[in-house]
Amino acid sequence: MKARKRWLYFVLIMLNIPLGLATRWAPQYFPSLIRTYGGDVFSATCIFFGFRFLYPVKSLLQVSLISYLVCIAIELQQLYQAEWAVKLRNTPLGILLGHGFLWSDCVCYLVGTMIAAALGFVLERLLHLER
Repeated sequence: MKARKRWLYFVLIMLNIPLGLATRWAPQYFPSLIRTYGGDVFSATCIFFGFRFLYPVKSLLQVSLISYLVCIAIELQQLYQAEWAVKLRNTPLGILLGHGFLWSDCVCYLVGTMIAAALGFVLERLLHLER
């Protein structure tokens, strides 16, 4: 059962990554709301899917809390503005670390986590993957 659940979340991660990157690299193809907030929502869903992949037997609530706290930690680290940290954020890794703290990002992470948890709940039930 764990292996099947991991496959589900692996597929969801592989579908999620290009969608999230597309909102950053080709925003002209998305409505304004998705252009502005979609990347952060997709980031949160990907983090949720990643933690669910790693911990398939933990409850959805536990995975949701862990993934949301990781999102908030990533956002809070953006408040640290040491020269080396700013240089690191300007590398390709910077897409994972972000560039500036925004309260709206915290809301996007919450929305993304809730969407991912709801999608996980539904898919696990439909595919009979619940514990």
